[in-house]
Amino acid sequence: MKLLIVNYHYLRETKSGQGIYPTTSLELTTQIDLLAKKFKFISQAELLSFFSNKLYPDGNFCLLTFDDGLKEQLKAFNILKAKKIPGIFFVSTLPLINNKACAVHKFHYIMEQMSFEHLYDHILQIFPESIFQLNDLSFQDLASRKYIYDSPKWANLKLYVNFFLDLKGKSLLVDKLFDLLESDEENFVERLYMNEQEIVEIAQKGMLGSHCVTHEPLGKMSVLEIKKELKESKNYLNKVSGEEIFSVSYPYGDKKAVTKSVLEISAEYYDLGITTQDGINQNNELINQALSLNRVSTSKIVRDIYI
Repeated sequence: MKLLIVNYHYLRETKSGQGIYPTTSLELTTQIDLLAKKFKFISQAELLSFFSNKLYPDGNFCLLTFDDGLKEQLKAFNILKAKKIPGIFFVSTLPLINNKACAVHKFHYIMEQMSFEHLYDHILQIFPESIFQLNDLSFQDLASRKYIYDSPKWANLKLYVNFFLDLKGKSLLVDKLFDLLESDEENFVERLYMNEQEIVEIAQKGMLGSHCVTHEPLGKMSVLEIKKELKESKNYLNKVSGEEIFSVSYPYGDKKAVTKSVLEISAEYYDLGITTQDGINQNNELINQALSLNRVSTSKIVRDIYI
């Protein structure tokens, strides 16, 4: 058995070329049709049964995933329903519980609305010492390798904010800049994220999973914080949807975000866990990694051999 898991985020018909790189409806439909020529699409329930029975059939399978719980992903949900194709929509619950936007989405919005110069100046004002990190050659090389679709200067800022700042520093920066652009966060949340009724509809199709609460990397948190993120998101989605939540997509999902401790705690609450570690999952790997499945981005399936 070979299992390809594909990850999507924003679905928009226009692209700014700055900050985020959405998939259009046409691109999604085209990719699905191309994937269908090589893979059989698999549902969450089918994958769970393979793991529970320890039976992994021969063949090439594909699981489509959509992170964050963004309202624009309902276009994808409708495409999947029309094509009778399964998938999983992983929802972060902070917007639903507290009417607050996740810091990562605030930062995406800031990057789309602000010029590089404006954002760079604000970072230097709040964190003067950041100039040394942003001008470090090894840091710049890491940024360029991680954010291959961004210009080097934007890649540097994204790496610094997303991975170098601690949670307190990131919140300070992002909240200050977001408040300059948006006076009504509740309205922003209503526009950007799915509501409870929409989540219920997805759950009824067996396509709902957890993306934790705040969308922050679990590997940076204490044991108690990790448990809170995993447990509270699951409990909330269980209650709202009336369906059991079996799967989690780890925010950011790299090795620093998905540590051994994170995996051990995740096993207390979930049966499936999906990372952003690159590659196809294969027979000998599947047996021991139900909670640490590999996944590729939509951009990578276009560049590589998958379609």
